[in-house]
Amino acid sequence: MRPLVTLFLAALLASVGQAATAQSSCRAPSADCVIVGKLDINLGIGYGERSNPIVDNSDIPLVLLPQISYYGERFFLENLEFGFTLHEGPVHTFNVIAAPGYDRVFFFRDDLQNIFVSGSTLAFNVLPSERDAVVEQGGEPGREFVIRDRRTTYLAGPEWLFRFGDIIGQVGALREVTGEHDGHEVRAAVATPVVQSTSSLVVSAGVTWKSRELVKYYYGVDDLYEPGAALNPFIKLGFSRPLSERWTLGAHVHYELLDDDIADSPILAEDSVTT
Repeated sequence: MRPLVTLFLAALLASVGQAATAQSSCRAPSADCVIVGKLDINLGIGYGERSNPIVDNSDIPLVLLPQISYYGERFFLENLEFGFTLHEGPVHTFNVIAAPGYDRVFFFRDDLQNIFVSGSTLAFNVLPSERDAVVEQGGEPGREFVIRDRRTTYLAGPEWLFRFGDIIGQVGALREVTGEHDGHEVRAAVATPVVQSTSSLVVSAGVTWKSRELVKYYYGVDDLYEPGAALNPFIKLGFSRPLSERWTLGAHVHYELLDDDIADSPILAEDSVTT
């Protein structure tokens, strides 16, 4: 299997956000200073793709780039993720967050996570919710099976943010709370700037652990394939350069290697995802 390497290039982000109640205080730790009480609505134009590992599903184009964020004294919103800050300090911050299940993006192009992403995206073609697929195993003739519907899910749980020098880290332990699969997900990542001047280049890396229930819901096939838990490592590079007060040039590339329990599913054609 080969990874489809596609760069998300030349995203010009035009900030059209207006402050609801701008204050001088900022949240921490954060790679950027965020003004408390300000609603930011940004819209950008660019082009990129998210590779789609599902058999016969085409890659997902990333064209229009909306981003919405709001940080209050306790409550915050970042696109489709929202949360509440329990404790905030210069080194450690503890939140309770709720975030949508990521894996659905490969089955539905109109999933909101294919609109609001880091760098963001808009795609118009809708994949069918259920279709017939053919799989071959062990040289046998193809066996037909139905790829069942994957519904929108939300996961919720505690999150720890920390800063040590130039390194910013994040660890979250989430459980599915919408009653679809009752799975768990643990997310851990660290990020550090490589270049900090007029331009910014940040590298981040981490892992995502997905429980057996979560992996089975998305990548299992009834009476044919039942996967176990999965651990997916990833790496990301993000570049930005302000062009004016309202315009920023940005680009990013994100590579994720899929665990064998996911990659071995008969509904997958690739063992990695690149945005």
